[in-house]
Amino acid sequence: MRVASRASLGRRSRRRLASAATAVVLFALCTSLPVHADTASELAAAKKRLSALENEVESALAQKDSLQEQANALAKEISDVETQIALTQRKIELTEKALEKARTRLLYLQNRLNLRARDAYIKGPGGIFEVVLGSSSFADMQQRLALYDAVQQNDADLANQVEEQRVKLALKKADLHALEEDLVSQRAALVDRQQALTEKLTALNNVISSLDEKKREAQALVKELTARKAREEAAAAARLAGSIGGGGGPASGGVFQYCPVRGGVGYSDDFGAPRYGGGYHPHAGNDMFAAYGTPVVAPFSGYAYNSANGLGGNAVIVRGGAGYVYNAHLSSYGTLGNVSAGTVVGYVGNTGDAQGTPYHDHFEWHPYSIPSNPYRSAYGYTVIGSAIDPYPYLNAVC
Repeated sequence: MRVASRASLGRRSRRRLASAATAVVLFALCTSLPVHADTASELAAAKKRLSALENEVESALAQKDSLQEQANALAKEISDVETQIALTQRKIELTEKALEKARTRLLYLQNRLNLRARDAYIKGPGGIFEVVLGSSSFADMQQRLALYDAVQQNDADLANQVEEQRVKLALKKADLHALEEDLVSQRAALVDRQQALTEKLTALNNVISSLDEKKREAQALVKELTARKAREEAAAAARLAGSIGGGGGPASGGVFQYCPVRGGVGYSDDFGAPRYGGGYHPHAGNDMFAAYGTPVVAPFSGYAYNSANGLGGNAVIVRGGAGYVYNAHLSSYGTLGNVSAGTVVGYVGNTGDAQGTPYHDHFEWHPYSIPSNPYRSAYGYTVIGSAIDPYPYLNAVC
């Protein structure tokens, strides 16, 4: 019995050792199973391509950030020059009024002197004799002569002073016109730079969109190849397990959704800047400078309708659930009526009182409920009418 027990124990021990050895071999082979050569090479190439595209996208986004910063800075400069032009035009208007007043005063004084001279000519020396003969005493005569001379001299002095003032005002007006021309020239140079930048931004946005599409395709390919690799490894492991006696197989806003101007755009916080078109008023929105014809889109879903007027020119209002936006100075209209977020409702221009100024979309945000602590603009304004500064909302999507 002892001998049989030893034999039985020996067989069981050998079976356990063989089973363990099989498991070790199976584990070792499964961890180093060769994946199909095509899949392995394709996956490696796809990952390399994806990494390259991610680097390109990151580099392009860094360039875009730099260009966007420059475009926004230029937009701020253009807005500042617009404000200076408006203030200069107001000064010219006030100077012209003062100049007209001086002309009227000078004409009045000259007429008085002319009438007095004419009267003296008609009366001749008798006029002075009457002053002398009508005097009750020598002292009275001296006083009368002094008064006569003083009246004459006073009118002449006033006329000279008014003439000096008129000359100064005329010089000031000329200086203001020269300043206005210089500012307009500065604005033209800034607009040229702005347009060049927005063109670069538009081109770069197109490049980024193309790269993003290629990156998504590369990501999908890597995902597909990774899944194929896993299936091939599982199938190989199942075949190997069956061939060596193994069992079984593998276990089975924000408020805005879109930037209102689609393409290269520059803007700054000019909410509350002084404007004089149609009379003084603070700027109730942000000017978004872009190339002529750049699409203007609905920042959220809602209803878009024509709101053309003398100041805004071609204008579109888009009403949504939280409020409405106003886009002015458009060159033409897009889709009106019920619109989804991102639908083109118009195109950038300079109609209305913006004729002759850089192409831009005057953009206003009118929420139905004013925030309890609305953003304060660089000009110190929080609310103008029913509009609030859209600048922080634009920064979230542009």
